[in-house]
Amino acid sequence: MSASIDDLYQKLLESGFSEEELERQVQSKEKEFGGFMSKQGILFIIAKENGIYLHSPEIDPQLYEDLEEEFDYDDFTIDISEVKESMTNIVLLGKILKIFQTREFTRKDGSMGAVCSFLLVDSTETVKIVLWDDHAKTAKNEYFRVNELVRLIGGYSKAGRSDNLEVHLGRKGKLVLSPKDVSQGRRDKLDSVNIDKNREKSYKTVPKESLKEFILQNKFVSSVKGHVKIEDFKELDLKSGEKSFLLTLLLDVESFAIHVKIWGMEAIECLKLVSDWDCVSITNLAVKENSYTSEKELVFTKNSTLKIL
Repeated sequence: MSASIDDLYQKLLESGFSEEELERQVQSKEKEFGGFMSKQGILFIIAKENGIYLHSPEIDPQLYEDLEEEFDYDDFTIDISEVKESMTNIVLLGKILKIFQTREFTRKDGSMGAVCSFLLVDSTETVKIVLWDDHAKTAKNEYFRVNELVRLIGGYSKAGRSDNLEVHLGRKGKLVLSPKDVSQGRRDKLDSVNIDKNREKSYKTVPKESLKEFILQNKFVSSVKGHVKIEDFKELDLKSGEKSFLLTLLLDVESFAIHVKIWGMEAIECLKLVSDWDCVSITNLAVKENSYTSEKELVFTKNSTLKIL
C-alpha cells in the first residue's frame, strides 16, 4: 500500500477495528463498488459510515481533498430501471412525482416512529421511496415538493405490497433536496421528464421469479403444480436386507420438466394414485442434486403430499 493508504488504515485500526474486521469491510466495499472506488476512497467511506473522524496532522491534507473530489455521487447514481430486489447502497437521482401522507405509529417498545413515502421518477422508470423516522421529517421541508430534483444516497430495495419494488432509505443514508453536484448531462435528462399522473402507472415491480429459477437457487419448494408422467418404479434391496421402493415421476410445469423422486411406501401409494398426464399438486419437496447427472430433482419428504387436481 502507498503511504497515504497506510496512514488511513492505521488510523482505522487505532479507532478500534481489528485487522480481520477491517479487511472484511474493505473486501465487502470493493465488491459493492465493483472496483470503481479506490482503496483510499473505500477506507474513507468505512470511516464516515462508522462516525470516525480521520483527519489527523499525520496525514497529508491533500489526501482529504482528493478523496472528497473522488466521492462524486454522479459516478454511483444508477437509473431506476437498473434497481433490482435486495440491492444495497443505492444512489438515485430523479424528480418527486407524488408525495404520500406521513404516518406516525407506536412501536412495541412504546417509542414513536414515523414513515413517509413518495414516488421518484427519472427518464427510465418510477419507484416508490420510503423514509423512516428522522428521514421522514424531510416531508416538512419547503423544498420537498412535486417536481423537485432529489438525490437518494444509501438506499436498499425490497418488495412492497402488490409486488411493487420499493427503495427504503437506510439509517446512514440521506436524501438531498435540490442537489447542486449534478452533471449537466444528467440534469438535461431529468429536465426532459414530464411530471403527470399517468407516470404513476409505471410503478417498478419485482420481476416474478420463474419456478425453474427458484428451484435452482433454493433447497425447498413449498408447493408446485403440473402434469406428471410415470417414468420409473423400482423395488430396491437395501443394505439392511429390507426392501424399499422408488417411484420417479417427470413433472412438467411452466414449460420445463423436472424429476420427482418418491421413496418407500409413499412410492406405492402415489403409484396407485396417479396416471400419465394427470394434473397434480405436490407440497413440501426438497431440492437435491442427482449425484450421477448433476441435475436438480424434487424429492419427497415426510411432510410431502400429492393430490390430483
